[in-house]
Amino acid sequence: MKTSPLKNGNLPVRGFRCCYRDFLYTPRHAELMHLRRKESIQLSARFAALFVLVLMFAAPFWDGSFAADMWFSQTSIMRLLVAGVALAVVLNRAVSARWNRRTPYLSMVMLIIAASLLCGFGSHDVLASDRMQTTNSVLVLGLVVMIAIMPVTLAEAALLAFPLVGLLLVGGQSGLSTGAIPLEMLLTVLLPLALFSALVQLYRTIAAAHEIAIDPLTGCYTRAFGMEMIRVSFDGALRKNVPYTVAFIDLDDFKQINDRYGHDYGDRILGEVGGNLVQRFRRSDLVVRWGGEEFLILLPELDSVKATEVLERVMAPGLAQLEDGQVQKASVGLSERIEDAISLPQNLIDLADQRMYEAKKRSDHDDMIAKGYSGQKSPARTKIPGAAKSKSADQAAN
Repeated sequence: MKTSPLKNGNLPVRGFRCCYRDFLYTPRHAELMHLRRKESIQLSARFAALFVLVLMFAAPFWDGSFAADMWFSQTSIMRLLVAGVALAVVLNRAVSARWNRRTPYLSMVMLIIAASLLCGFGSHDVLASDRMQTTNSVLVLGLVVMIAIMPVTLAEAALLAFPLVGLLLVGGQSGLSTGAIPLEMLLTVLLPLALFSALVQLYRTIAAAHEIAIDPLTGCYTRAFGMEMIRVSFDGALRKNVPYTVAFIDLDDFKQINDRYGHDYGDRILGEVGGNLVQRFRRSDLVVRWGGEEFLILLPELDSVKATEVLERVMAPGLAQLEDGQVQKASVGLSERIEDAISLPQNLIDLADQRMYEAKKRSDHDDMIAKGYSGQKSPARTKIPGAAKSKSADQAAN
């Protein structure tokens, strides 16, 4: 996903473009996309598991597999296995919470493997009737259709399709008894279509997430989505017991810029500031437009010392070019969860906000002294981020 830069001093043109690499594998996706995809994939897997449970419950009444001579057959044993896996997926107990976060599609893979084993073993069950074979084929085809509604990448789609391709290869060597459904022919047609549809769902998910989460003027994350992301990333820092720093940035004298040059010019400055912030920070960092001329930067796994060094490099060249040849500066406040002994993300934001205002007051005071106590302020103050410590744990980078 990319946005176009400023051109000829006009407002930034923010266009959505999905790179082909976004379809290949998950590391291309930021935490934003991973969170949205995880929710959708896990919900789809639960719907698939519910379909499996209903089919496994209704099938014996249709194909007669509840007969006494079928209780210990290969088909009945494998159906119990499939139903057990589906029940675990519905109850969200199929895989651990850690694996659910990393590989949300793993539950669906387990369902497909179980269904493929049922179809493979059941096809060689001498006690199974044609109706029972047909039920097994319907189960496999139903899961293939479910793949079509999951926003998965090509790498994930390959993992989902691998058991089904193996089933086709085994069937090509030894033959599969599939009842009334020619499973081999249908899979060779339906499986590629399902995988293509899954990629379309991925594109729609990326586009929807971009529209909801990205501020169209600055290209930064919106405040609502920023709050969601800080909860997720802050919890991750707690689990790993690593540093987590928040930087609160407020543009200096921005109200005077709006009053002097107009809001269109102010919007151009905001767009340029947002674009520069996004480009200058790491891919793992999150830049959030908090409101108006305020920005929040989430810096996972950085302590306050390293975060201050990063902010010095980011802020030194200025955040935007102003009309009078000067550059847009800003006041910054930093807070870090371990050093400041903070256990709630909102408290971390509030502390960074407080330190930003303290930095701005110090900057205003310095300006007044430089102007002979006139109280006049320049359109852009030169303020380099740094760390100022006090006994009360107040810190600011200015």
